Parts: sequence; structure tokens; C-alpha cells
Amino acid sequence: MSTLSDPDRFTRVALAASMIGAGVLMIASAIVMPAIKSDEAAQIAVIAQHPARYYLFTILILGSSMLLVPALIGLMRLGAERSRRLANIGGTLSVFGALVAVGDSMSQLVVWQMGARGADRAQMAALLHRFDNVAGASLVFALGGLAVVIGIALLAIALYRSRTAPAWAAAALPVGTVLNIAGFSAGSTGVLILSGVVLLAGLGWIARAILGRDAQGSFELAPSSL
Repeated sequence: MSTLSDPDRFTRVALAASMIGAGVLMIASAIVMPAIKSDEAAQIAVIAQHPARYYLFTILILGSSMLLVPALIGLMRLGAERSRRLANIGGTLSVFGALVAVGDSMSQLVVWQMGARGADRAQMAALLHRFDNVAGASLVFALGGLAVVIGIALLAIALYRSRTAPAWAAAALPVGTVLNIAGFSAGSTGVLILSGVVLLAGLGWIARAILGRDAQGSFELAPSSL
């Protein structure tokens, strides 16, 4: 039976692909990303010098953030097999944080245009400073970051308790998430790449387990436990 004619198998393949894709695109985005500067004027200058790279970085991190949403929903379903409450709370929080990350990634398309030829650098730097520091925007991003860290930590516990993932693979999810936030905060490309590698290791193991068990016909996502 083909994948498309078997809805259960298609769901497993789609979830596994989203987990692996989120990690791979995260690593790729960190590799191509120009330098991150704490000073807005310097950041606009970097974007102006490397507009194509910044655009590619934005598209890659946007793709990673979008794939993370179904990946987290898949993790929530897996963890709910034996830890329904913990997995559902963690999944809800982490998906909320991932959706905020999608919005943050989309906003980088606007930042990309701030460095476009002909734009007033001083005005664009002032606008970027206001966007980064105004309470109405920073509160949303802060809540999203906190939600995704707490949510993925709860998901990791649920996955371990449900015996879906070994301790190291489950722990890789919150560790990689914290490293990613720290990497952006510190403007460190190395930390961002490391965060992607750690997340891909954890997500990749779980994705392989999903596909492997699917091939044996013994893996179920337990939709009744949602």
C-alpha cells in the first residue's frame, strides 16, 4: 500500500519529515546568517552588505519555525500515550511559542528591507530600536520564548515517561531550545549551530523511531489519548 493511500503511515512520515526538516533548516539558517549585532545601526549596515544572505537566513529560519509546529504536535501525541496531561500542557505551551517564533521570523522580512538600497540608515536604525525595545512587542516575544522553553521541557518529560525516547534524546529538546535562545541573545553563530545539532539529534532519533516502528507495523500514535 502506498504512503498516500495509508493515512496512518502518511501521518507518521509527515511528522518524521517535519522533525528532521526543522532541525536541518535551523542549522542551515545559522550557517548562512550574517553577523548579529547588538547595535541597531551596525545590524542595518550588516544587512545592507549581505542582503541576499540575510534574506536566505530569514527564509530558512521561517521554514524551520513553521515545520516545528507540526513536529511539536507530533511529539505531544506521542507523549500523550502514557502522560496525557503533561504532554498536552507541554504541547500547548510549546506550539504557542513556536507560533510566536513564526511571527518573529516573518518580521525579519521587514528588517531585511530596512537595509535595502536607498533606505535612510538612521531612520531604519531608529525604527528597529523601537521595534526591539517597545514593551508591546518585546512582551509577546518574551512570553513566546518562555512558553516554548517550559512547554518543550514538559514534553521531554512526557516522552521519557511514555518510553517514546531515551533520556538523552528527550533531554536534547529543551537543551537545544535553550541554546538557540542563548545563541540569538549573544549573537553567537557557533552556539546557534550547536543548538540546531542538539535539536536535530533528539528530533532525528524520535523521527527514526517513528519510521522504524511504522515499518514493523507496531507503532501507534494513540489518537484516542488526545
